[in-house]
Amino acid sequence: MAEEMKRIDFLVKELENGEWNDREDAAELLAEVGDPRAIDPLIKALNDEDYHVREAVALALGTFDDSKATGPLIKLLEDENPGVRYAGALSLSIIGDETALNALEKAQNDESEVVQKVAILAISEIKKRS
Repeated sequence: MAEEMKRIDFLVKELENGEWNDREDAAELLAEVGDPRAIDPLIKALNDEDYHVREAVALALGTFDDSKATGPLIKLLEDENPGVRYAGALSLSIIGDETALNALEKAQNDESEVVQKVAILAISEIKKRS
């Protein structure tokens, strides 16, 4: 237990202070570990300056299936980078929180075709759960 705590602490520090590729790797590893203590640091990292990191963090949050991330992921649907918007919509489909439906409906008109498609998929997945 103490070893896992040290690993999570190390990954969170990398997520906050590492080079962009280390921050991206830390997000992916935190998702693999799956410890819910990573959710808040990951949500904070959605504001990272690097789009690679924001994309990795969005995907990582989807693995936790925690509605706490819904609001921050909805904001990502407005990101300048289509890969980040895609990752946000994909994670919203996994989390399945109905509060994301309005934002996903808007994302169906995204300039990126791949974002449009994942938004349609996300809406379908969320409605199936209802």
